[in-house]
Amino acid sequence: MKCFFQGFTRPDEDDDEQFNGYVSFVIPGIGIKFRGQYKGDSEECEYASLLALLEFIELNSHLFVDKRIEIFGNNFDIVSQVNSQEQPSSELEQFCSLAQSYKKKFPFVLDWIPTEENMAQDGLSI
Repeated sequence: MKCFFQGFTRPDEDDDEQFNGYVSFVIPGIGIKFRGQYKGDSEECEYASLLALLEFIELNSHLFVDKRIEIFGNNFDIVSQVNSQEQPSSELEQFCSLAQSYKKKFPFVLDWIPTEENMAQDGLSI
């Protein structure tokens, strides 16, 4: 089953308490589209999107029985870090480690796709 994730930040507003970004994931095979606000830099938003998707899959495992889980994101660095091809920065290490821990819970493949093919970014301004 194909799944897509994307996170992005928008220019900060004057109020430091405001959310400055979005997390998004889409699972077209079961009609799921999630959008939520998040406060963090662009990479943190990307990781938060991936982690939200992974948590959704774990909590709704009955929807994924006997299905190959393919996850796609357009942030090459995040995909490479979770796939252990690049080392995350110390600030992102915790996010990466948490994403990698899901591989022990259920099998999934994580791949990069171009932004224009990422269904999770549909309608979001980047």
